[in-house]
Order: sequence, then C-alpha cells, then structure tokens
Amino acid sequence: MVSISHESPVESEARLRAVLRATDIEHLPGVWCFRRFTGAPPEKAVATVRDADGWCALLPAVEEVPEPFGLTLSTFPPGIDNSGYVGWLSTTVKRRTGSGVFVVCGDNPARGGIFDYLGYPLEAAESVRSLIDDLRRPPVTDGLDLDLRVFEVAETARPGAVSSGTRFEFRERRGTVEADYTGGGVVRGLLVGRREHDRLTAAYSQVDTEGRVRTGTAVMSVTRSPDGRTLLTGDHTWSDGASGRTVLRSAGRSHAG
Repeated sequence: MVSISHESPVESEARLRAVLRATDIEHLPGVWCFRRFTGAPPEKAVATVRDADGWCALLPAVEEVPEPFGLTLSTFPPGIDNSGYVGWLSTTVKRRTGSGVFVVCGDNPARGGIFDYLGYPLEAAESVRSLIDDLRRPPVTDGLDLDLRVFEVAETARPGAVSSGTRFEFRERRGTVEADYTGGGVVRGLLVGRREHDRLTAAYSQVDTEGRVRTGTAVMSVTRSPDGRTLLTGDHTWSDGASGRTVLRSAGRSHAG
C-alpha cells in the first residue's frame, strides 16, 4: 500500500517499526547474484529488470560470482501503511551495520499487495539479518522509557525560548537519550543525556529565533500522570547561571509502544 501521510521523523519511525513487526519476513537461504540473460527468464529468478542493453535476473548463484548477495523477502499485510519503509530500513541498516542495500519490489494482490526483496552483500548478511530480527521484537520497556515519544511543553519558566509551541522528539537506546526540539522561540535544539529509571540527566544546546546560541544542563524526573501520560519535570541551569523549571508532557504514545 502506497500512502501519503504527514508525520514527524519520530512518528514515522514508530509506525514503520510496527509495520516491520506485522510483516512476514523470510531470510532466503543460499547465495544470490545478478546475471544478464537473453530469451526466457531463468527458471529460478525471483526478479528481472531491464536497461538499455537488455535483461538482468536476480537468481541463485550456482558458482562463485563477483558480487554475491543475501536476500530477505518482506510480504506486507493487506491495508497497512508502509510508506517510507524502504528508505527507513535502508538508512537504519546503513547506520547500524555499514552495509548498503538494494530493493526490488513486486505486487501480489492475493497476498496483500506489495512485497520487497531486500538485498545486501553476502559478507554483511549475518549482521543485517540480526538487525532486522532485533527491530521486529516488541519493545522492552520499564514503563518510563522515552523512545519514539513526542513531548509538548506543559509548564516553563523564564528565561528561555521554549514555550507551548515547542515540540520535543525523543529517542532512547539502552538508557542513552537524545531529543531534537523546535518551535516557539527555538529554531533548533538538541538534548542528550542518560536515563536511570526515573531520573534523566541531560545537557542541551539551542539556537533561538533571535540567533542566540545557549547551552545548559538539566536533571529531570520521569513520572506518569493520572491519565497515563509521561511527564518530564526538570530543573535546568543555563551556562550563564540562570535557572528554572520546565515540565514536558507526552503527546501520546507512538506506534512503537
């Protein structure tokens, strides 16, 4: 299913992680390669593509080849919004494993619609497949994790450019937290820190709409409100010595949770 949607990067990643968990994934055995052909497509080819000089097939390698590949087949369930899936997964694989990938797509209405063959260098097959399997696992959470959460400002104190128009997009991996924030009086802000259960210690830097660059630190408590939302209550100190308190409130749990 090819859809049009307007999301923040965190919202897109949360949706696409859920797509990956719902998708039928098969790591195909053996070694695969591309081979030029004329006439009828090779019997065991899983894909054929054409350029100005003729046809090429993606098929099992029966001998040593210059570029051997591993393949993973993704078959999506009917009606799921998988827009952006190829770009997200390719970027994640490159960032986490260093491997580039290629994708060949097809359509099978009898099995839901679009399916993808993801190819990668054979030498990277184990790391790529392990990453895909890891991304498919349900998130392990202690109830206070900040991964793929969007926060809005519930309360803030002057001085500062953060206001009710500022949105924070958090990611967390193994206790390391980062957040991008923008809006209100902030052109761009970045927060990095470490969460130990209900305590987040962080440093931040931002550029405001007046062109000023400011940095500071914060210690924030992570709690749950009676309506189930996550609250970040923090005492922050700017590098010039000014201080204040800010309360961030989650804008709703994303697909990943």
